[in-house]
Amino acid sequence: MSVDTFEEQFGDEYPTGVWGNFKKEISSNISDIVVALASFHGESKYFACTGFFINYDGCPTILTSASLVRDPDGANEIVSGLRIEVLLPNKESVGELEHTVGELEHYSLHYNVALVSVKNYNVDCPVKLEHESICYDETVVAVGRCFESGILMATSGEYIQDYGEVSSDLDCELLWYTTCRTTKAGIGGPLVDLDGKFMGINYYDTEIGTPFLFFLDIRKILDDLKTKKFSFAHYCKICLNI
Repeated sequence: MSVDTFEEQFGDEYPTGVWGNFKKEISSNISDIVVALASFHGESKYFACTGFFINYDGCPTILTSASLVRDPDGANEIVSGLRIEVLLPNKESVGELEHTVGELEHYSLHYNVALVSVKNYNVDCPVKLEHESICYDETVVAVGRCFESGILMATSGEYIQDYGEVSSDLDCELLWYTTCRTTKAGIGGPLVDLDGKFMGINYYDTEIGTPFLFFLDIRKILDDLKTKKFSFAHYCKICLNI
C-alpha cells in the first residue's frame, strides 16, 4: 500500500470549521500536542500517521499507532532498522513546524499502540489518562495531522452505541466506534470531546465508522507495558487492516 494514502486530508483544517466549537485555549492546546510521525527505510517512507503527547510515567511521550513500525508480513513483529521522524509544533515560531528524530520506547502490536519519545522538547499540557465519564449524547472530535504538509485536521461525530450486528473487518472487543469521517492520516490521533477531554486513540475502518480504543483501556495497556506484562485475552486485528 502506498504511503501517499496516509497524507489524505479530512474534516476541517485548523483553525476553521469544527475548530470553532472549541474554546480558543482548548483548540490551541490540541494544536500544541498533536504531531505527525513517519518511519523510514533509508530515504524511503514506510508509514505515516498521527500521534499526540501524553503524560507517561511523568514524562511527555507521544502515543501513536504501532503500525508505524509493524511488519505487515511478519508474525507480530516490527521492522528493524526503521528511522522515526516526528513533525512538531515550533515553540519559538507560532504556526511553524519542525522535524526531529523520534525513538521507539514501547509498543504493543496486539493493541496497536506505541510510545515514541523526542529529546529536548517540552509540552505544557500533555494528555493525562485520568478517569472521565462519557456522555453518549455529546459531540466528539477526531483529530489528525499530515506528515508532509503539517496540516492539522478535525472532524466531529457521535458515538455509535449499537454496532453489534454490523459487519466489520476489525476484530477487537475493546474497540468503540464514532461517526467521525476520517482518512488514514488520522490513524493514531486523539478523540476528544468539545471540552477537550481525551476519550481515546483513533484507527481507521470504512465498514462501521471510525474505531477507537477507549482511554481507560489504554491506561491499563500502558501500565502493562511498564512491567512487560501483556494480556493476550483480546487480540486486535486493527493493526492488520490499515
